[in-house]
Formats: sequence, structure tokens, C-alpha cells
Amino acid sequence: MRFPTRWRMLLAACASATLATRPRSKCYKDKQAHKAELHEWENEGGNLAPSRKAPDAVVTTGSA
Repeated sequence: MRFPTRWRMLLAACASATLATRPRSKCYKDKQAHKAELHEWENEGGNLAPSRKAPDAVVTTGSA
């Protein structure tokens, strides 16, 4: 059976619309929720890790 070009284009458009509107996976939704919570926490003044302070002077033994 041969499909005319118009039917192929219509079928392709319907398939792409279906794929675009399909629900996201649970993992994707969890990741997006985590990003939103992290962004909110950082806006409240949270810091992921304290900044590492470099020592003022490096002391080595044996050098004068």
C-alpha cells in the first residue's frame, strides 16, 4: 500500500505533536523540582560549600 505525500506529512505532524506533548518521566520531574528547591535555598542565603581560604604564608622547613 502506498501513502500519498500529504498523508505522510500529516502522519509525521501528528507523531511529532504526540511526542512533544507526552508526559515527562518521573526522573526528569524530580530533577527539575530539585533544581527549583536548590535555587530557592540559594536565594535565601544558603551556600553549597564554604570557600576555601588559602594560607597567608606557606611555611616550609629547611628554607631560610
